[in-house]
Amino acid sequence: MNTLIKTTLIAAAFLTAGATFAAEPAQKTRAEVIAELQAARESGEIAALSAEQGGVGSLENGINAPTSAQIAAKKAAVKTAAKKGATTEGASAK
Repeated sequence: MNTLIKTTLIAAAFLTAGATFAAEPAQKTRAEVIAELQAARESGEIAALSAEQGGVGSLENGINAPTSAQIAAKKAAVKTAAKKGATTEGASAK
């Protein structure tokens, strides 16, 4: 009798699992998916998800990106350091 009960329970589990998968909604068309993606981009949802995944500090979105003045100052500092290094090397080589 126990075997019959076990078999019945296993069969019932398989039948309910099949019904669960059958209850899933129909697949979306390519156009529907593209429209949803575009709507998410326009609403800022995609940017919010990206910020959550990458960390806000890693974004180069204009808020955390260096300004043109900062970039110019860094280039000038590198250039000055290169000139000083060249003059120091020349003096020590003599």
